[in-house]
This record gives sequence, structure tokens and C-alpha cells, in this order.
Amino acid sequence: MSDWFLHHVNMPAHDVRQTARFLGEVIGLKEGIWIYPDRQGELHHDEQSIAYFGTGNQGIHVVRPITTFTRDNGFLHNPTIGGHFALGVEDVAAVKSRLENAGVAVTDAGIYAMSGVHQIYCYDPSFNVIEINEMRAPLPAGQLEKQDKSADVALHTVSIPAHDLAASVAFFRDLIGLGDGNIVSNAGSSCAEFSGADACLRLTQPSATFAGDNDLLHNPTTTPCFSITVADLAAVRERMASQDIEFSDLTPGELLVFCPSLRLIAVRDAA
Repeated sequence: MSDWFLHHVNMPAHDVRQTARFLGEVIGLKEGIWIYPDRQGELHHDEQSIAYFGTGNQGIHVVRPITTFTRDNGFLHNPTIGGHFALGVEDVAAVKSRLENAGVAVTDAGIYAMSGVHQIYCYDPSFNVIEINEMRAPLPAGQLEKQDKSADVALHTVSIPAHDLAASVAFFRDLIGLGDGNIVSNAGSSCAEFSGADACLRLTQPSATFAGDNDLLHNPTTTPCFSITVADLAAVRERMASQDIEFSDLTPGELLVFCPSLRLIAVRDAA
């Protein structure tokens, strides 16, 4: 199976509103409206605990780390600590079966946080939390009418550290079912890329010298990173410069910057 997409990225933030202001005022994103299921888990959601950017629950989830989340919901994995990304697939039960048959522990959360979305969690070989989702039901028409399409977030690439690249490639290829990954060299760092619907998952071997070797302030190989596409990257650069926010020009059309929560993001020009 290779019919998958990036559903969202989850960013931990001890000060959710500070990170939300950064994404809104500096990056230029617009906060969206979360769509809850009729019955929900113990989410601890309030304005200080979550900020959402996107539509239809897809996009960027900024959350406050909650140490009791696993106990409160009976989970093995805590999706609020350390951040994660979520893949959308056609058959989450088949993915769960392959994972468990391979001895991988799975949290089956069911539909507990987002309307119509069946969520499961696991660790990959590098102990990154991975979320896999299946859209089980259409979003409620009444809620869809409230969604502002200008709040859409164009996720482009999610990059995560892979300490054993071969093991990580086999995990995402054979157990998650993303199809064949391509081993490539990314500015001197070994990585594997999986192509989905209008997006890419990149598994990168960490390199301590990557930033110095490429004259960058930021090292995207040692920490989870994701990229979004914006309509006017020059305006983003100007706002960062006016606020003395340090960033690295990865290419003429892409920059790297830390959010206030120190989650690294890449911002790409749509042109």
C-alpha cells in the first residue's frame, strides 16, 4: 500500500499561546476550529493546552505536554510529550495487525479526539511516536460549514531521526505499508524518502556535523522537523528579521527556524 497522506504534525509547547502567536504573526498561519467526536477521551483541551492550525483537524496541533495522559486514557504511548506526526491510511486495522504480529506494542485509541478518525499509536525503531489514522466517517456537515479554508496548512515533508536507517525503512515499508522508500543523500546526510499524496516522509541518519558542513545555524538531522509551504516566503523572512529571529536559509526557497517551543520547522516558498 502506498496510498497515504500526512494528516497532521503535533508540536509540544509549554506555552501554547506563545507558539500559536509565532505561527500566526510570524509564519502567517490562521488558527482553525477543532472538530470533536460525540464521545471523546480525557483530552484536557482548553486554550492554554491546544492551538490548532488547519481545517478538518488536519494541519498543525500545538499541545501542552501532559504527563498523566497515558493514565487518563489507558494508553501505552503519550502523544502529548515529544511531538509526533500522523499518517492517514486506508485500513488502520491491517496496519495494527502487521505491527502486533511483528511484536510492536500498539495503543488503539479508537475515535477519541477527532470526529470520524480512528487513531492508533506506536514507536518506530528509533522510538519516535508514530500515529496512524483512518478516516472512518465524514466530518459533520454543521462543523464543516464553520471551517475557514484560508486556515489550510500545506504540509510538505516530515523528517524524523533514524538511527538504524535500514530498520526504519523496513518498518515503514513493511509494517506501516508506505511502499518502497528511496535511499538518497540530502546535503551529505544519508536518508530515505517515502512519497505519499502531495507529501513526503524523510528518515534521516543524525549527523552532528550537518549544520557546520552546510553553513547552517540549525541541524535538521538530529531532531524531528516538518516543512510547510507558504504563499510569500519573503514576507516571512522580513517578519523574522524585524523581530531578530534567527533562521537558516536551507535553499533560496526554504528556511529553517525554531518555534518558541524549540520545535524545528522548515518554511518553503510556494513559487
